[in-house]
Amino acid sequence: MNTKKHYLAAISAFAMWGFFSIPLRALKEYSAGEILYFRILFSTLVVLVIIVGFKRKDIRKDLAFFRGFNAEKKRNVLMLTLAGGVLLTVNWLTFIYIVNHINIKTASFSYLICPVITAVLGYVLIQEKMSSLQWVAVALCALSCVVMGLNSALELGYSFLTAATYALYLISQRKNQGFDRTIILGIQVLFSFVILNIFYSQLINQVPSSAKFYSLIMVIAVVFTVLPLFLNLFALNRINSATIGILMYINPLINFSVAFIVFGETVNAIQLAGYFLIVVALVIFNYPTVRLVMGNGSR
Repeated sequence: MNTKKHYLAAISAFAMWGFFSIPLRALKEYSAGEILYFRILFSTLVVLVIIVGFKRKDIRKDLAFFRGFNAEKKRNVLMLTLAGGVLLTVNWLTFIYIVNHINIKTASFSYLICPVITAVLGYVLIQEKMSSLQWVAVALCALSCVVMGLNSALELGYSFLTAATYALYLISQRKNQGFDRTIILGIQVLFSFVILNIFYSQLINQVPSSAKFYSLIMVIAVVFTVLPLFLNLFALNRINSATIGILMYINPLINFSVAFIVFGETVNAIQLAGYFLIVVALVIFNYPTVRLVMGNGSR
């Protein structure tokens, strides 16, 4: 089974998210609720244009596939799809708040915890297998998270909420197979927009009027929302949750570099040690796959 395209999709998605703090920081004067609301609005419009313009046949196929389920299976599919929309909404809101009102290092730490949670949930909830070597890597990741979490209980709490919601999203979508990923994403983003409209008065203090705001929101909607989410969901078709969880470290490693190089945030020796442990874990976890690829390439 050739999974190179799926690995490339996952790596590309997490690399994009690694640079997400740059446009977010440019919108720091706006509240997290305002940024999220218009991010979802623009994302909904983009996804609907794609679905209506290019996915009509897939819509009919998905409807026929859905109608073939019994009542219980239909409920499960609907619940998993809508739950994904809720989880994405909470994840996005907390991440935006952390980047703009706490610090980027805490946002990075969220996605240091997330792969560990994802791998364990994949094992517990959907019985995905993990080798002994993978468990060693997960243990090292857990140790690195402990090291990185010693500074602040509050920051750890925000990090855990962000990490847990995205881990559950990955697991829920891993179970929700057989449908076109773009259509599922469109339903989830639309449902997220419905949820945000219920809480509109709590999220929006004043409708922004700046052209810069809407330009950056459009970039965020396309480059940092719709495209990486689609790539990530595509990758889940062939790559298990444990592997996705480890590849997810690309995101915080880049995000950490952005925090340090672009925004001048500082780190201490303990935090550097935590990142070093993650790199070691990545090497251990992916070593068998890299060895297999290199072996095939040498023939």
